[in-house]
Amino acid sequence: MDRPKILVIGSANIDLVARVSRSPKPGETLIGTSFKTLPGGKGSNQAVAAARLGAHTRFAGCVGEDSFGAMLRRTLGEAGVDTAYLRTHPSEATGTAMIFVAEDGQNSIVVIPSANLGITPHDIQALAPVFRDVDVVLLQLEIRLDAVEAALELARKAGVLSVLDAGPAQQTPESIIKKADIVSPNETEAEAMTGIAVQSTDDAIAAAKALREIGAREVVLKLGANGSLYLGEECLHAPAFQVDPVDTTAAGDAFTAALACVWRSRPRREALRFANAAGALAATVAGAQPSMPTRDAVLKLEGDRG
Repeated sequence: MDRPKILVIGSANIDLVARVSRSPKPGETLIGTSFKTLPGGKGSNQAVAAARLGAHTRFAGCVGEDSFGAMLRRTLGEAGVDTAYLRTHPSEATGTAMIFVAEDGQNSIVVIPSANLGITPHDIQALAPVFRDVDVVLLQLEIRLDAVEAALELARKAGVLSVLDAGPAQQTPESIIKKADIVSPNETEAEAMTGIAVQSTDDAIAAAKALREIGAREVVLKLGANGSLYLGEECLHAPAFQVDPVDTTAAGDAFTAALACVWRSRPRREALRFANAAGALAATVAGAQPSMPTRDAVLKLEGDRG
């Protein structure tokens, strides 16, 4: 596999992770079993994942001038990510995410963006020389939407593949959907974008078709234990790799980063399989960035499972 050059633009958070028997009900207090402070944020997670998967990775984002921001700079650098374009906000704190992880590996998350909202369209325009030196631009929706749209426009002008991870779930402007080369939501995000509840493969196909009707060029739906689905020039479903999940936090980030790494070097079905393997491996390790798999681990899982 070639080593693509990837620019990730997005959020960088510190995850405050509590492990519990199950997600609490409204008004309920539960006793947790453990608590950890870990690096996270969809953008930062995907940058670490891309670097571990072998890509030359640059990350553009914004953190606070605090210990959490310093922690994120350090962990990104240790993963091999170029942080030259990671800004420091003069007044806002580093973004945080409060995560409850249940015994079955499922999670509930509340994100406080803070410094992440400091990324502006002006900052994106300043990155124009970087866009001309990369193969893929990878984006999410945890930063300002006008900055996301500016990045998609700049990627189109530079002739660079753009991959939009459509998380977290929200009503997404049609202009953003139309400007991304690949739109990749999970089931919840697809429902927020289309109004179609995704509970089966047929529902996933219907949601993907709806996104195509809005103007998406190609759609890749992340379906968790049901694998992934592609709709573009053809329709493909790739089954998931069966694993015992420990923590599904950031499994989707591993999937999307893997997809960006191989989209132009593998046939569509093989690219989905590689991304499925990355997502599956991420679900077997606790924490967001600690769970991002290496290229060798993904290739081994692919080989072991035929």
